[in-house]
Amino acid sequence: MSTRQSALVTGASRGGLGDALAQELHARGFRVFATARTLSKVQHLKDLGMEVVKMDVADSTSIRNAAAQVASLAGNRLDILINNAGTGLLGYQSTLLDADIETARQLFNVNVFGVLDVTQAFGPLLIASKGIIVNAGSVLGTVPMPFCGVYNASKAALDSLSKQMRIELAPFDIRVIHVWHRRTCDSVRHFLLSALFFAFPFFPCPGKRVG
Repeated sequence: MSTRQSALVTGASRGGLGDALAQELHARGFRVFATARTLSKVQHLKDLGMEVVKMDVADSTSIRNAAAQVASLAGNRLDILINNAGTGLLGYQSTLLDADIETARQLFNVNVFGVLDVTQAFGPLLIASKGIIVNAGSVLGTVPMPFCGVYNASKAALDSLSKQMRIELAPFDIRVIHVWHRRTCDSVRHFLLSALFFAFPFFPCPGKRVG
């Protein structure tokens, strides 16, 4: 069994934040498990010496299969879990009154329930190593913004989930880190988010206040 510390990164498809995180951890000597729904999108990480695992964070069966695979390979231990996978459904925008409820459910299924599902599945491995959980949030979970209400609400919910995890997992000596990141220049979101931020640099707030 390897003595290297292990890390699993969800949503590690080429060109995204997870890709960069996986490569940085690998460069620092970690044994990296990089996950994606489509293995061809993480083939470049396998070519660099990382281990790739097929996993869809919106599918409980897929998550359990991935957890069993990693447990077998890593000796039932995992030092770091990075819940990076998330979705904005390619920049889906709508007012709350017009938002499609099924689309809203998809956003919450990935950005909130997916994180909880993955954490539950890999929890025993993290307990065994007294590991670290990192949840990738967004500054958009802290402020209202035109046409982004559903996405922002999902990221606000993730922040609350992280705080609850921190309390409940502390007795197991598991640390929980919630990262509020802003724009990341990945292949999908670069144009969409740049356009959104520059189109609404100073958006009006109801009552002339935020919150």
